[in-house]
Amino acid sequence: MTQALAFIVVEDRQNKTLLQCREAAARAQENLVVLAGTDTGYAYEHFRKAYVHLSSNTPAFEKICFRRYFLLADYLAANPECSEFVLIDSDVLLFRGAGAHIARLVGKADFSGSFIRPTDGWNPCEISPHVSYWTAAGLRDFVACVIETYTTPAGVARLREIAERFALRNMRGGVSDMTLLYLWAEASGNTAPINRVFDGRVIDHNINGGTNHLPGEFRVRGGAKRLAFIDGQPCLQTAGGDAVRVLALHFQGAAKMAMPHALHGRVRTMAALTWALRMARRARNNAHGIASRTRRLMDGLRLAGVPSAKVPADRKAP
Repeated sequence: MTQALAFIVVEDRQNKTLLQCREAAARAQENLVVLAGTDTGYAYEHFRKAYVHLSSNTPAFEKICFRRYFLLADYLAANPECSEFVLIDSDVLLFRGAGAHIARLVGKADFSGSFIRPTDGWNPCEISPHVSYWTAAGLRDFVACVIETYTTPAGVARLREIAERFALRNMRGGVSDMTLLYLWAEASGNTAPINRVFDGRVIDHNINGGTNHLPGEFRVRGGAKRLAFIDGQPCLQTAGGDAVRVLALHFQGAAKMAMPHALHGRVRTMAALTWALRMARRARNNAHGIASRTRRLMDGLRLAGVPSAKVPADRKAP
């Protein structure tokens, strides 16, 4: 690795989240490239026509998630000097040292993504790209894998089998770009997680809750990982009480509201806000559960009140 890694965001929306992502990258002295275009070529159109929807999210959402890899492939073709990079979502804050840490962490891999290690027998077959290292060769190979998977009977059958696992567990989700990343990483030997603790440093998988690469890996304050600045450096605290320097934080979902507070060191405000968001989310989930149970009860009562159809003694229609 002869030069600093580039960080790339594929985002066509100019919003506060992206502005905070840009500010954090500038503070961290990391080179951030924002790909704001949406025009794609033949390869994406070929994928789009072959796409089979197997997710609880909308088809439009899932296609946009896949589109970023084709946009990246076009960017790399036009910029051959970019032989490796880190893809990040716009709801990620970078801190100083992120690029150097990732460069040491990945070694000679073509890809390294973020995921939670399965522990309860359930494997969702997902690797997240919200902070993910790539070589240009790895990105090209992944795009080819996506097209092959969706255009071959064997590939689609594999995806249907994974979607059926979600359905059997009555879980939201299904097949997404994270599924294809998992399958490709397994096949290509690029499975080492970017979010594992390495040399006293870590990349965050999701600020909400204490799970990172391992369940319950870090302590929580409010509704998020406990963040503290030690000698000016942002740190998380392991379940055993050890400080681990964090180099990227991922503010998934409503936690995006806490980004400016984390960026400017207002950790108590961040904790209070994420706690309030957690309580609101819990209330919504409880209300949804009550409403669902009420609907099932009312449906049952209505069915019980419908008189059964009379059947002629000879079981023939009159």
